[in-house]
Amino acid sequence: MYYSQKSTRSPMRGQSALDPYAQQSQYSPNAQFAYPNQPQQYPHSRNLSHSKHEPMTSPGPAAYTSPPSAPYSSPFTMDSASPHPPQSQTHLSAQGPSRTHSISNPSTPLSYLAAQQSTAPQYYQDQQMAVDPPPKRRTSGFHRVRTIHDLQPRIENNVLSRRATADGVYLSPLRQLTTNLVETYRICNPQFRYESAHNPRRVLTKPSKPAHNDGYDNEDYDYILYVNDWLGTEEGHKYLILDILGQGTFGQVVKCQNMKTHEIVAVKVVKNKPAYFNQSMMEVTILELLNKNFDPNDEHHILRLRDSFIHRNHLCLVFELLSSNLYELIKQNQFQGLSTQLVKVFMAQLLDALTVLKDARLIHCDLKPENILLKSQVLSPVLQSPQIKVIDFGSACHERQTVYTYIQSRFYRSPEVLLGMSYTSAIDMWSLGCIAVELFLGLPLFPGTSEYNQLTRVIDMLGMPPMSMLNTGKQVSQFFDTYEVWNSHTNQNERKYKMKSMEQYSREHGTSEQPGKQYFKATTLQEIINTAPIPQVKSSRNQGNEVEKEMANRAAFIDFCQGLLTLNPVTRWTPQQARMHPFITGEKFTKPFVVSIYSRIFIQQLFTCSAAR
Repeated sequence: MYYSQKSTRSPMRGQSALDPYAQQSQYSPNAQFAYPNQPQQYPHSRNLSHSKHEPMTSPGPAAYTSPPSAPYSSPFTMDSASPHPPQSQTHLSAQGPSRTHSISNPSTPLSYLAAQQSTAPQYYQDQQMAVDPPPKRRTSGFHRVRTIHDLQPRIENNVLSRRATADGVYLSPLRQLTTNLVETYRICNPQFRYESAHNPRRVLTKPSKPAHNDGYDNEDYDYILYVNDWLGTEEGHKYLILDILGQGTFGQVVKCQNMKTHEIVAVKVVKNKPAYFNQSMMEVTILELLNKNFDPNDEHHILRLRDSFIHRNHLCLVFELLSSNLYELIKQNQFQGLSTQLVKVFMAQLLDALTVLKDARLIHCDLKPENILLKSQVLSPVLQSPQIKVIDFGSACHERQTVYTYIQSRFYRSPEVLLGMSYTSAIDMWSLGCIAVELFLGLPLFPGTSEYNQLTRVIDMLGMPPMSMLNTGKQVSQFFDTYEVWNSHTNQNERKYKMKSMEQYSREHGTSEQPGKQYFKATTLQEIINTAPIPQVKSSRNQGNEVEKEMANRAAFIDFCQGLLTLNPVTRWTPQQARMHPFITGEKFTKPFVVSIYSRIFIQQLFTCSAAR
């Protein structure tokens, strides 16, 4: 049930505003204590003490005054139990007779002497008789406040006027109107019934207008989700919806609670379309294989699949709940980049996960900072050992089932995919290289605006792809022009490739290509990394040593990234090889890391077999 925070009405508004417990903490009007917002008590002012409906002087022709030696005293006694402070004796009573006498009168009437001898008030013919107000009683439950300690709330559990729970615990007015409000309503109205299903529910899906699936889906075939709604109906498959975590082309991810185990989880609700359903079923198969067979003890930084079920024609995948992703970490650091030490920690964990994937002969196909999540919230990017996990296996596939050609996010798309070649798990290593540089710099290395612009950026920095890739790629003709050149050594013409100009590509494909933003002034990978700002050292005494150490780490990091960003997938490092690099192992870097020749021959044979299939 929701409560309006703007409402100012309260069933206890007649009680003191100082204490919600009217019968527990009371105050006395006679206490000398200044309350907040209390009007200031000014000294006596004559014009403020006069009553508007009563004249100041007697209407008679002559006025009388008391002798100076006889001070005026009110004929009425002040009730000490009155909740109002007693008036000063210098005030004139608005209800008693108000008389002024002139001392210049030569004679004193006998009535004045009688008034001195009698304590009863004297009245005149033209004067209205004053009636004593009824004695004012102190409100029940109040007590005098003598010290500030008397203002502290006192809990009296055995107040007979309060009702008790079934356990015999007396309820305070606050609890009767909050946590026990339903019972309070039921006492007031025995016919009152409360059901949580009638609570107003906040809609989480946009757009939220029903369109398909008997009104359960919107126009995009997304299931319309509400806060406090349920996913699943069977025992053990019932989840309470708490909030939305994300929404994409595949569907939605919501934060839920398992009503059996009370664990907070993330549930992916897939769109109600066959293509998304089938692809998500592949994700379930891959994650079950990895979790059960290749990472049963949850040691290799791979997302855990808790459960899967179908709810109103929507496939629902239940995952462990993780924290923010690496892109959000970069953004939190204001796109200034992370330290080489922190990049090393992340790279080691990602290589561990990719090693498991390669052993299982699986390709992730969509590795990027958004799909790498922290296990727990990191308050500062200088943390030395945060744990991460690889998520979103919705695009993953087996090495023998590489049927899709449009894979990987553009910034992290490998050259072989751009050129339309057959691909292996080496495409994940290219993505890893792009991620490593982006974590260090804080900005993407190849922020292409289109496939043409993406390939142009890669070639401008790393050079032309080898002839073996250009001769076999199915998309090469879209980006390159071919021409023949006579080779005097072989006495025959050789095919050469030239990148199409931006104007030519735009004209042929009906697009309007733009150069794109350049984030770095340098043009080579080595220059970009070496010219990045060096973190400030707190102590100037060790500044020289720290700078030298930082440049040594950068030299190892450059060599590490160059091995991952090799254009040729055949010679690109595998996860097992990259894990042996000094940047990961912590060994002293003295020269470029060289991969064993036997490993290269094995990779070449594996790539040839995959291409033949």
